[in-house]
Amino acid sequence: MNRLPDAVNAYFAAANDGIPDEFLAAFDDQACVLDFKRVFNGKEAIGEWSRSEVFGPKVRFVVAEAAGQDGDYAVIATVDGEFDKTNLPDPLLLKHAFKLSGAKIAEVAISFP
Repeated sequence: MNRLPDAVNAYFAAANDGIPDEFLAAFDDQACVLDFKRVFNGKEAIGEWSRSEVFGPKVRFVVAEAAGQDGDYAVIATVDGEFDKTNLPDPLLLKHAFKLSGAKIAEVAISFP
């Protein structure tokens, strides 16, 4: 498995450990989250999204695969938590495609693999 940048590791570790401030600190000020068809621009919007979609339902990630090329990183992770799993695959796998700006996350696009 490729070694992931600190910001990407912090994204998953802070989510798993329930630390919203560390999660948000992994993002650039102008970052964008593309969660399927929903778009969240800037740290304030990302903070609101993470409180309702990550920290509220106590989402936990286990990285299954990771690859990096030219500063972009794709991570496939199993996802679990306290959310409605009706009609979702089991196990639930999500792809997180990261783009970095310096040492921070500039964009993460979340989708099915």
